Amino acid sequence: MQSAKYWFASVVPLVAVLAVAQTPQPAPSPATTTTTASTSTMEGGTPAWVKPETPEQRKERLGTQVDPGPDPDPKTIYYRFGRRYHIEKSPRKWASFKETREGWVRPIASANFAFELYQMNDLYLWYWAEEPDPSQKIEQSDIEKGAESAYKHYNEWALAQLKKIRPEFETLEVPESTKAIRFEESSEGLPTSGSWRNSVTVADMNDDGCPDIVAPPQRSAGAVLPAIFLGDCKGHFKIWSTVVWPYGIQYGGIAAGDFNKDGHMDLAFAVHLTGVRVWLGDGKGHFTDASNGLAGSSFPTRRVVVADFDRDGWPDIAAITEGPLPNAGPAIASKIVAFINQKKGTDWRMVEVAGPDRAVGGDHLAVGNFNDDKFPDLVGGSVYFQGTELIYNSTGKEKWEPVKEVVPYLAYHYGVAAGHLTSKKTDDIVLSFFREWPGDVDPTDVPVPPLKTEVGLDRISFANGVATRTPIVRSAGERSANGVGLGDFDGDGNLDIVYVPFDPREVVVLLGDGKGKFTRARLEGISADVNTNYDVVVADVNKDGKPDVILMYESSDKTRNAFGMQDGSIHLFLNRGVTSDAAAAPAKKSK
Repeated sequence: MQSAKYWFASVVPLVAVLAVAQTPQPAPSPATTTTTASTSTMEGGTPAWVKPETPEQRKERLGTQVDPGPDPDPKTIYYRFGRRYHIEKSPRKWASFKETREGWVRPIASANFAFELYQMNDLYLWYWAEEPDPSQKIEQSDIEKGAESAYKHYNEWALAQLKKIRPEFETLEVPESTKAIRFEESSEGLPTSGSWRNSVTVADMNDDGCPDIVAPPQRSAGAVLPAIFLGDCKGHFKIWSTVVWPYGIQYGGIAAGDFNKDGHMDLAFAVHLTGVRVWLGDGKGHFTDASNGLAGSSFPTRRVVVADFDRDGWPDIAAITEGPLPNAGPAIASKIVAFINQKKGTDWRMVEVAGPDRAVGGDHLAVGNFNDDKFPDLVGGSVYFQGTELIYNSTGKEKWEPVKEVVPYLAYHYGVAAGHLTSKKTDDIVLSFFREWPGDVDPTDVPVPPLKTEVGLDRISFANGVATRTPIVRSAGERSANGVGLGDFDGDGNLDIVYVPFDPREVVVLLGDGKGKFTRARLEGISADVNTNYDVVVADVNKDGKPDVILMYESSDKTRNAFGMQDGSIHLFLNRGVTSDAAAAPAKKSK
């Protein structure tokens, strides 16, 4: 099947976006309208192709040098559009054609991604499966065996896109800052084991004036209860053991808001493979279910945000699909949806933000004001390779349109954040990414760049209705930072960026100057575990006016503790401020 890198197969694949220039296929003449399917009896009947065609027409349509025929050998490798494929066969009873565009199918019950369909009959279907190493070069011996040319033929538009983005496939470093910021870990009372994902939220849940940390249920095979860790405004926590929850749920993301305006904080949950839930709190640890009209079990999601999307004075909710939809076929195929608060937080009405045809979805969603109107806008990450329509600007009440031609191709996008980085009127967006240069581009058309794969951050700003993307940092890498957070860590009045790269495993703070330039701060007292984190949460937990950092980790089979327990954890790092600034120190007089 597919490599780990391509576990989420794009519904808008490379071959559809960086289009291959192919000669238009002529309509078959009456003399050539019969297929060349074998006349021998096949279980399930003769496979049906897209339409009657000759072997030559079929090869031209498929982009192969050889005709796979009606019963292809799954061991045969076909070179299509510069990538290596074989053709898998699967019982048709497991296939789902729901929520996929024509010509695509989910052929396996447990697969949550779509494959391009080759053919099918009454009992079986055949689909294209990419080889584990799609970047492997095509050898001369393969060409001699009938494989297509070592380089696919990109059309002029595709080459122009590659030339445009090629300069970004090289290292871009952020200058070192003269400032050092000291953090102090203050995780007393927070979990030191377990499996925690995707994101926590910070809110005063018991009305004592101190921020508390609310964590989703641990990752588990069944339904589990969330957890609230009560804070004392000094960085110490204790589990709220007397909380009464309506029922158990799966892990995911959380957002807090006073949905019924009773003065007590309520919670919205993005529940893995399920949907959105809202539980109303009374400030005393009793929560009641208020999920009428929400997605229920029909919208897999792990990220939810809160904003007043219709500007009626009541907080609403937005959620993003967690990725390519499961084989079960969720009733809601939209990629981003908003739920409008009705009846004082006890009933919800769904509004579509991004439709089923948009290649956006993943574990991250942020709300902001990008077009300077009165309605909130949204930006999501994308586990769809080549997904570029990630930003959705409001065009009126409960209406959104994607911002096009600003997010580059050849990428996955993960962590997102929005805030006033360069403007007081509109928000900027920070996106973390992984990009891969296609290995089948003829270097005489576009020279091979210094980096074949890269990770980093981009900033997108908005001015006069125009979106502009500016790279912040780039380096060689295979895994992007999952989370991105914003906060004024050095107290200069400008927002800064915090994120956790996978390699090297560390916490990074980029200090902003309010004009789009950044320098990397020297950090003390903060570190990152080797386990996977899915977000970086920024909040003033001890109410000293400085943004603190919360990191939550999933367990890892490779790093269990001495007792064999899962070793995920939650850590809080208090911001103790700038400890040194070389630029502010008086210069020594030379002798």
